[in-house]
Amino acid sequence: MGTSLVIVEKMRTMAEYLPDSSVDDALDEEIRGLLTTCFTKPKDVVFKEQRYFFEPYSHRWVIRAGQGNMVAHTGVHEKEIESEGTTYRIGGLAEVCVHPDYRGKGYVRDMLQCIHEWLQHHDFPFAMLFGDPAVYVSSGYASIDNLVHGGGQEGWQKTPGMMKELSGTPWPTGEVHLPGSLF
Repeated sequence: MGTSLVIVEKMRTMAEYLPDSSVDDALDEEIRGLLTTCFTKPKDVVFKEQRYFFEPYSHRWVIRAGQGNMVAHTGVHEKEIESEGTTYRIGGLAEVCVHPDYRGKGYVRDMLQCIHEWLQHHDFPFAMLFGDPAVYVSSGYASIDNLVHGGGQEGWQKTPGMMKELSGTPWPTGEVHLPGSLF
């Protein structure tokens, strides 16, 4: 997939899809610059060296404003969850951010709309993220309390999260396993 522009409802905002394979050194620096501006806790120093927190993802969307400056970003992992013997594909959203000077303009909502459409088109029944419910409920996300992540030597750890149904498939009611690290 090449770089493409997705026009959001009423041409409010244009979100640009960037496959990670298209990120060159200059774009990597631009992405890390936005991430270090938006994420400022001591642990977020990781963004000075890499454009992801836990592990790389294949897909990202960005929004540019003004002189073409990158002002919003979301990364998307292709993951699977399992519950009661059934496996589901999920789009795991990570590093959702908007430059402080551009917050409150609906950029997250617009970008999520593009991502949700892309995930639906690629047969992902759920989008999932870990974030502040007050921010994401307006985009259709609901809190979940039946998620565990990890496995391996550490065992399974109960983790609160948020999900959005994208295909009419209901979120599983039993314990939901997300293997590996969070995103």
